[in-house]
Amino acid sequence: MRKRVIYLAIAFITFLAMMYIGDFIVKPESLSRVQVLEDGWYVRYNDIEYTDVKLSSLRKLIGNGTYKGDKLLLVHENVDLSSYASPALMMESRFSAWKVSCDHEEVSQRYIDYFENGKFIGCENNFVTLPTSDSPVELEIEFLVSETGAYSFYEPIVAADYMDLLLYAVYNNLFIFLISVFLIIFGIMFFVIAIGFSSSFTEINMQMYSAILFILLGVWFLTQFKVLDLFMDSNGHQTEIEYISLYLLVPIMYLTMGCNRNYLRSKLFLSFSITGSVVAITPIFLHFFNIVHINQMLYVFQLDAWALCTFMVIMLFRDSKSGTLTMPQTIQLAGQTALVVSFFFNAIFYYLEVFGVYEQIMLSKKAVPMGAICMVFATLVNYQIYISESYARQREYNSLTHLAYADGLTDIPNRSRYEKYLADLNKKEDDYIIISIDLNGLKQVNDKQSHLMGDKYLLDFTDALEQTFSRKGFFARIGGDEFVVILTGDYMAQVDDLLKELNSKLEEMNKADPSINRSAAAGYAFRHETSTTDLNSVYLLADERMYINKRNR
Repeated sequence: MRKRVIYLAIAFITFLAMMYIGDFIVKPESLSRVQVLEDGWYVRYNDIEYTDVKLSSLRKLIGNGTYKGDKLLLVHENVDLSSYASPALMMESRFSAWKVSCDHEEVSQRYIDYFENGKFIGCENNFVTLPTSDSPVELEIEFLVSETGAYSFYEPIVAADYMDLLLYAVYNNLFIFLISVFLIIFGIMFFVIAIGFSSSFTEINMQMYSAILFILLGVWFLTQFKVLDLFMDSNGHQTEIEYISLYLLVPIMYLTMGCNRNYLRSKLFLSFSITGSVVAITPIFLHFFNIVHINQMLYVFQLDAWALCTFMVIMLFRDSKSGTLTMPQTIQLAGQTALVVSFFFNAIFYYLEVFGVYEQIMLSKKAVPMGAICMVFATLVNYQIYISESYARQREYNSLTHLAYADGLTDIPNRSRYEKYLADLNKKEDDYIIISIDLNGLKQVNDKQSHLMGDKYLLDFTDALEQTFSRKGFFARIGGDEFVVILTGDYMAQVDDLLKELNSKLEEMNKADPSINRSAAAGYAFRHETSTTDLNSVYLLADERMYINKRNR
């Protein structure tokens, strides 16, 4: 087991290294043609004007984040578009309607009617096609802010050919994209595998909820970093998908934790988890009933998430103190802890940005994806341990079942297995044959030649029985010298030929080893020959015919 864990760890580290190497090495040459318009902006915030502004410093100049109803105008002169065949602009809008003009002529706008009617506007990376021009142009971008706190820091605005802008956006979020796609694909595959092995075992249920958690995290990363709309059209719902996937993390974390530690039978855990889940899901309903916008309830979710973390720490402390944590549970909880810590680290920088102290660094943005990958690794180790233990339990169960249903000497099914097989067979309406077989002279061999020779007789006959009826029917030893065979389907028509074949094999054994005279008497009966519902009626008729044959020999 330790070697397997080490191999998984090596694979995990290699995967992360490949992610980072790809992030640094895979850089399209066309990115050199991209203009990052960070400096030289004229800004009018409501009625206050600023000149020669660097966008990353705009928050400090304004002195606060934006408020609902604010108007923000950005103007940049002398933007050279002459080298672009299909010039375009990429800009991030946050809970805002916007309008773009080029040389004082409007070229595009979006969500103006949403802003005027008070509808929800999300966050997007917008691509705006610009007119071709041989001379420098003046760009004018106006934002109409619909939510308080929409802008704390300002992303640079970028100009280039449309395809270059698309590559630029993908490249800047390549690590996030790769992690997100991996989590979604891994989560779907892991969920399907867990469904295939679904049972009453809490370990499998935990794997299922962990898989859903990975899918939600992957979707959240794609939408939080505005990557989803680069590959599919969310029709303006990217931000709603972002918050829904985020809010659903709490109930799924409760389910994962509950299955991992088998807390689902605890009234305390159930009451706490149900309350926490309701609190997390309520903003989704409030949003779609147009009562409160989903982003305005983020603080409620965060308080709920911290309550979950506190509850988890208390429960883990209690369990570790009582010594009830198993190794797989400890590993899984370590993965969940890594995810929680990464969220905490990310939240610190998020609020530093909200309050204008410091802009979120890329490390803080990558913290949660890294925490998610740590949880994936913990889940894989946990699953490896679970599969190994389940396989060992299955082997032990099969061994005990075999001992219960196998004859001690011949190792073929015994009377108990025969009775169970016959009971299952009688649940159907199909016809069948029971052959009753009795060895001739076994008692004399035991009395005159020893029980060792008697055992040899039984083993030789069993060998002939297996050669004749293997894969054709069911056979068992149901007494000292009593055997039974059950045939179904097309093999019923071959019963006489099969009995002749059995006798022929016994004669061959006698010629090869004449120390024992091997022979058997047999009689058979069809199910349709008896009208009683007694399970043994067919066997009794076959046994009666066997004794008639025995006396006639």
